[in-house]
Amino acid sequence: MLKFSSYLLMTVGLAISATSFSQSVPTADEEKNMKTLAAADSGWTVKGSVNLGSTFSYFSQWAAGGINSVGLNGMISPTANYRKGNIAWDNNLTIGYGMLKQGFEEGTPWIKTDDRLDLTSKLGKKINDKLYYAALLNFNTQFSPGFAPGTSGLPDRTAKISDFMAPARLLFSLGLDYKPNSDLSIFASPITYRGIYVFNQNLADAGAFGVEKATYDTLGNRITAGANIRTEVGAYVRVNYTRKLNESVNFTSKLELFANYLENPQNVDVNFENILACKLGKYFALTISAQWIYDDNTDVTKYKDVMVNDVNVSTPYASKGVQFKGVTSLGFTYNF
Repeated sequence: MLKFSSYLLMTVGLAISATSFSQSVPTADEEKNMKTLAAADSGWTVKGSVNLGSTFSYFSQWAAGGINSVGLNGMISPTANYRKGNIAWDNNLTIGYGMLKQGFEEGTPWIKTDDRLDLTSKLGKKINDKLYYAALLNFNTQFSPGFAPGTSGLPDRTAKISDFMAPARLLFSLGLDYKPNSDLSIFASPITYRGIYVFNQNLADAGAFGVEKATYDTLGNRITAGANIRTEVGAYVRVNYTRKLNESVNFTSKLELFANYLENPQNVDVNFENILACKLGKYFALTISAQWIYDDNTDVTKYKDVMVNDVNVSTPYASKGVQFKGVTSLGFTYNF
């Protein structure tokens, strides 16, 4: 199935490319529409939103039990879009961070619940009313370390599995952007560069996120350091969908597919994210997000039962798998 998906992905990119060349010469009506739209263009449009949320619970002699906790999260999402003539340039930045603390005892650590920095810039030149030649640049990373889950379910602070710029991903893609309406955008490219950067040397030596791992002699001495960069070239599809369900509810969805020509092209990387935002008055909102990721370069922690002294013990191990994150936030929101 993954192999078929990879070939389908590459075929879509090539097919849309071929279609664009057959439509590269606009008709008289298309030229008229382009001139009308160009006359209405006003250059840059800047807008965005700020979201701040918190949760708090406190228990004292509560018979049913419970754990004191406090949670904080925030996100800022500015956009800067340019329209002039047959040129469209869209820029989106998302910065999000969230923390949770369970128990108020001294020394109780904060647990990270959200951590992302994501920048996308897409420059397009109109072919017709629905199709653009386009170049897309995306960069994403995180701000603080991530840790593997311990036996208690809390992060094991001795087992770092990610860090700032470890990983960081840079993607550059040339292709076509199909916009049948204001809600939907489908970008497809048969040729895309993706660089994966791991600038924490311990993680690089371990071969995290698909970089080439370090080599060691029989005594455990390191011979060559792990690589800090992994280079991939492949096909890429990005689908963005935004729908205003009513005056108070907005839904946005993003699907990204990438097939690496250089290694296992049948194993398609998937990033699927959905956000439902419900306004509650002028300055408050309920936001529900769900994200699924499959990355063929990334191992996730799984558990299996192992018999130890005739007792089943849940033992962690690393393997490929689907990652899921769900976040619900109720709090202050401001649109600008």
